[in-house]
Amino acid sequence: MLTALIIFIITYVLLLMLPKYRAYIALISAGIFIITGLPLIDAWKGLDWNVLMMIAGTMGIVSLFIESKMPSLLADLIIKKVPNVKWAIVSLALFAGIISAFIDNVATVLMIAPVALTIARKLKISPVTPIISIAIASNLQGAATLVGDTTSILLGGAANMNFLDFFWFEGRM
Repeated sequence: MLTALIIFIITYVLLLMLPKYRAYIALISAGIFIITGLPLIDAWKGLDWNVLMMIAGTMGIVSLFIESKMPSLLADLIIKKVPNVKWAIVSLALFAGIISAFIDNVATVLMIAPVALTIARKLKISPVTPIISIAIASNLQGAATLVGDTTSILLGGAANMNFLDFFWFEGRM
């Protein structure tokens, strides 16, 4: 137990100090955990493939979304359609909430944050308020659906719930 705690703390510190090498640090740490005594079959059985594949898929979507230059187009559209900065932030929060109902809330923030940064740059405002509003809206709506939050996915999977069971648990919403 002490070895696992030490490896975890070292991994966490390295992840903070070397953000460009996070994937390598995580893989090396996982390898060290396995080498130090966790049998490979137990590690394989302990993986929740539904969560891993959902996160991988949403990260792929986020990557393609950003690469497509869509954040800039959405920022221009929002700036043209809303009368002031307040409504731009409200529209971003609403957009984040709607998107977060269908994809993971972390991926939602990663997708909508570039739009907010572009709007903040074009309107010459601080990006802090739009980013915080996106994060809050995404977390609130993400917790309301089975696929919007990783915790919901894990709990729903452990309870053998489908998407509708998550809303209608034991005859109640």
